[in-house]
Amino acid sequence: ARWMCARRSQFKHYCIIALSEVHPTSFDIYKNALGDDRIAVMSGSGRSDRLMFLVDSRQFQLIESQELNKHEAWMLNDGRHRSPFTAYLRHRETGFEFIVMTNHLARGNAEFRQEQASGLREWARDQTLPVIAIGDFNFDYNFAEKEGNEAFSLFMQDGVWKWIRPEPLIDSNWSDDGKGGDRYPGSMLDFAFVASSAKGLACKCRVIVTDGDFPDDDATSDHRPVELIVQVPAN
Repeated sequence: ARWMCARRSQFKHYCIIALSEVHPTSFDIYKNALGDDRIAVMSGSGRSDRLMFLVDSRQFQLIESQELNKHEAWMLNDGRHRSPFTAYLRHRETGFEFIVMTNHLARGNAEFRQEQASGLREWARDQTLPVIAIGDFNFDYNFAEKEGNEAFSLFMQDGVWKWIRPEPLIDSNWSDDGKGGDRYPGSMLDFAFVASSAKGLACKCRVIVTDGDFPDDDATSDHRPVELIVQVPAN
């Protein structure tokens, strides 16, 4: 899975972990990796390429998890991709309720990725709860040009979503060019966003870099994990 490093202990202190490209037969492996206090939910779409949440049950109550296949006129899954996956959570200590979403938007179909981006923008516009989104959006944000692809532009339109930019910007994915280099250096596919009232929360983000993580191999991911820290409001 893209969001889990080989060193499990590195992730034990995270309250919510979003994973992508999880094979359904690996559900129990990830569910049990960090101990018995984790709630685990997996999406149903994506065939062998699923989305998954691991939630610290000591701190959060999972009220509902849901896949988003469509919003109004926009298709979010045409049956050949992964539906955006949401978890509706309540912080046990403060009662703070919010939605966390993880995504793995279409890679090979730019037109459908743009529809997904537009649909998620309008979905977020309609939400009343705070929304936090993290995942592989395939937005191809280029550091030198300071812009992403058309799907990124559509997603960010009208300021519905706020991008929590990693500090510093670090290449988050490796695509081998066949010569030992990265096909897309200085770019990002992986993002953290907030919408609705979550835009007023204190947030910070970073790309986690470990020794030898790139180039990837059979035992490591071709994406670096993205960490998002959000300050939950007090009572």
